[in-house]
Amino acid sequence: MEEAPPKFIHEWHEDTENLDNYKPGWYHPVDIGQVYSEGRYRIIHKLGFGTYSTVWLGRDSRLERYVALKILAAEPSKDSTESQIIRQISQCSKASSHINKAFILPILDEFEIDGPNGQHRCLATEPAACSLSVSKSYPPWVFRIEVARAIAAQTILALRAIHQCNVVHGGKSRMPSCLPYADYLHDLHLHNILFTLRDINHMSVDEIYHHFSTPEKIEVNRVDGGPLAPGVPSHSISPANVFVDSLKVDDPHICITDFGESWLGDAVHPKGYLNTPMLYRPPEAIFAKELLSFPADIWTLACSVFEIMGERGLFEAFFPDEADMVAEMISCLGPLPSSWWDAWEGKSEFFVEKGVWRTDMTRPREPKSRPLRSRIQTMGRQKHPDSLSPDEAESLAVMLTSMLEYDPAKRATADDVVNSDWMTRWGLPSLKPFNIPV
Repeated sequence: MEEAPPKFIHEWHEDTENLDNYKPGWYHPVDIGQVYSEGRYRIIHKLGFGTYSTVWLGRDSRLERYVALKILAAEPSKDSTESQIIRQISQCSKASSHINKAFILPILDEFEIDGPNGQHRCLATEPAACSLSVSKSYPPWVFRIEVARAIAAQTILALRAIHQCNVVHGGKSRMPSCLPYADYLHDLHLHNILFTLRDINHMSVDEIYHHFSTPEKIEVNRVDGGPLAPGVPSHSISPANVFVDSLKVDDPHICITDFGESWLGDAVHPKGYLNTPMLYRPPEAIFAKELLSFPADIWTLACSVFEIMGERGLFEAFFPDEADMVAEMISCLGPLPSSWWDAWEGKSEFFVEKGVWRTDMTRPREPKSRPLRSRIQTMGRQKHPDSLSPDEAESLAVMLTSMLEYDPAKRATADDVVNSDWMTRWGLPSLKPFNIPV
């Protein structure tokens, strides 16, 4: 009997992209010191990776500045509309002084790379620091309250700007990563909201390495000991340390990244479904896919604002599937619309009848509801000296409730959220001390 082939072709490296994806149609092998676009950009360090791209810190020799170079895998490069969407936002904001584009990283340059694994599109943007998700991934898992308010307010303003340009941010799930600069999630939540990076253009390469770590190279080997294929790099490179501790954030300016699954709001959703991570997925993605549009972003924004303001996510479940998510919605927000309840095939796992939880369910969850206001009271801030006042907690609950309407047509718009009581009294005033433009 023949032995089964090994599960992995290459030995696993921590904090590194899947090395088996260095193959035709996928990743482009990159090394420190390589140059691209007729010698204009020289690779200085690695910033991160996702399932569909790797991201590198480059030095622009023409304009004497540092850039982030996002090199897409070859096959995804063929269908990517990310640069078109970002340029649409840029052009739209230029045409109207009322649209704030400060939260969207513009495309500085775009070019193609021909390599051993195919042709790859490369997008150059300003470099950024780590994601909000990574920043609060260590105890105590929260931002200081004044920082949390400023981040939440910026995220709300950013989505309004995106919607004003007729763009739905959308979402597609990608392989998870603990990296500070990963692009595995195309949706408006903490993984692709990044802190901006202070001006580093005056720094020498040695100073970059001193502040953000020297590139660490690890030899790549096949599991079977055989020779590496032509499109596989000889070594992997660990990302730069651009981590920002959640309790030490003194400059909460943020930017929104990843528009690879976005689409124009007056068009039919290009795929007819969302692959948004389950615990951020709006109910219409489950029960009424034909309604996917701007309101889907509002639902995800509500989940993000809750997580920014507190310790953990709004909806929680262990290895959740669609049924878990629906049960969490009901626990938090109350009964589903009758037509959706009738269509939900998983209801017997959780409920004896509508509104009555099973006490003998096999899923790892309590057989009772946890309403939104209860979740706000236990969102993690109560353990810290800067917890929410009852007045602010109620105002936040009212805003989030309007963003979490089951019916997309009744859900708050981005303008509604910007004009909400919480934004007026707490969100927008939090920006001034940090000199963040409104």
